[in-house]
Amino acid sequence: MWQIHMRGINVIRYVANGRDKLREFRKALPKDSDAIALISVEGWKYAYKGIMTDKELNLIDPIARAKGRAKFISENPLSTLVASYGGSLVGFVDFEKSRDDDSLDYVGEIWAIYVLPQFIGKSFGNDLIALSFQELSQMGFSEVTVWTLRDNQVARNFYERQGFQLDSKERLYKGLKEVRYRKTLDKVT
Repeated sequence: MWQIHMRGINVIRYVANGRDKLREFRKALPKDSDAIALISVEGWKYAYKGIMTDKELNLIDPIARAKGRAKFISENPLSTLVASYGGSLVGFVDFEKSRDDDSLDYVGEIWAIYVLPQFIGKSFGNDLIALSFQELSQMGFSEVTVWTLRDNQVARNFYERQGFQLDSKERLYKGLKEVRYRKTLDKVT
């Protein structure tokens, strides 16, 4: 069983039955950008294999992704939580106000969530998304949306297990159809 220890407001640490292996979740720092970019690239290669061509996936460059992310963050508000295991980053979730034209002020959005492939199925994604729900609720959002590729059944199953329901919106992303999911957030007291 995992015990939760709070260390300030920025870090949540899970300790497995007193063993020395630690899971840590915290707000991302500027120094994390290269690791986040690498997790994003590895996550894309894993999640979109068979959906995108190997050629497209192999062209994704972590250095270019890190630079693009830094530029994006300088121009857009973004909240990011990271997960580490044994001191190394293994996952992240980006979230903030929804970017969708049809969204109202009370709607947040999971902009991205990725975990290194070797850590998938070890609850890092579940913990990251649960923590992002808490943060979004504390930010005043009562609903959250997430976009995913229509053909990414693994991601769709993950979001459905988190309580998301498919809504009627679709769009194209890099020539691939995306579908939007929506969830009502629990109020944080």
